[in-house]
Amino acid sequence: MSSCNKEKVNIIEDAPYELSAFISLIDRDFEILEEEIKKIEQLTLELFQNKEEVLSNGDKNKYDINGIFANTAPDEDPNLSTLYLPTSGTDKKAIEELILLTNPLDEVFRDVVEKHEVITQVYFNSPVQLNRLYPPYDVRNMLDSDLDLTSFNFYYEADEKNNPGKGLVWVEEIYIDPVGRGWVISLLNPIYFENELKMVLAFDISVNSILENYLNKSNRQLVIIDQTGTVVAGKPKAIEALSLPPLKNHTYLQTVTSDSFRPEEYNLFKSKSREVRKMISNFILSGGNSYLLTEGLDSFFVNVYNMERLDWMVLDVVVK
Repeated sequence: MSSCNKEKVNIIEDAPYELSAFISLIDRDFEILEEEIKKIEQLTLELFQNKEEVLSNGDKNKYDINGIFANTAPDEDPNLSTLYLPTSGTDKKAIEELILLTNPLDEVFRDVVEKHEVITQVYFNSPVQLNRLYPPYDVRNMLDSDLDLTSFNFYYEADEKNNPGKGLVWVEEIYIDPVGRGWVISLLNPIYFENELKMVLAFDISVNSILENYLNKSNRQLVIIDQTGTVVAGKPKAIEALSLPPLKNHTYLQTVTSDSFRPEEYNLFKSKSREVRKMISNFILSGGNSYLLTEGLDSFFVNVYNMERLDWMVLDVVVK
């Protein structure tokens, strides 16, 4: 899919005050999340730098590991993370060492989730096949025993091949969280120590939190879409005006085996309405910034604005 021509699309200064404030708020909040995840990176690197001391003073009995997991719901300790150790991990010594080394991160993860409403969960995935995630969840019933953690987008989009610059990565395309948080986006931070990728640290942000913390606080009928034309989140009336089915916070009823992204029914290029398909083509392919959408007896002006930090657009649906 071609990228939107940002020179033609409305910039934030052109937006009504309420809308520009909405966009600025999300941008600033997400910038704060980037700063927060970099702080955790520094704390993690300090653990690796002081590895011998951390390991010698660590509490080896902090977790009771039962096969492939530890601290799983419904009998979890709410102050600890859940650990998932799939059978695909063969270096047991390296896994045990990494658990002990990163135990101090539990408190850090908990503090971040409590501090930031939009963060649903904090976790890391390591190529030795260890997942540490807070808040704890029912890993026993949610994940298969033999998953390869490096095969999921919340790892590989930040690995050496896909992220050679080793910087932060936003997974902007909505996908279904494997541990039941519904539709999410992720902020990824690859952690390198002595030029070796030790883990990918991540914050998950749910679509529900975007609705509750941003969209529902605006009186405007807004829809956020990504550069493929797929809906990220939106107000119900705006979704209806674009001839889309109501958004559902889909969760898996069975264990996850691969990436699962938002289905085509939420892509405006696939809309059942010919007018909506023409509108999104005008915005994304032609760089238009406004469209008069007529559906039966109803007419709407739809204006589009680029967000700054993420490669998303905001559609402002105005009844004519």
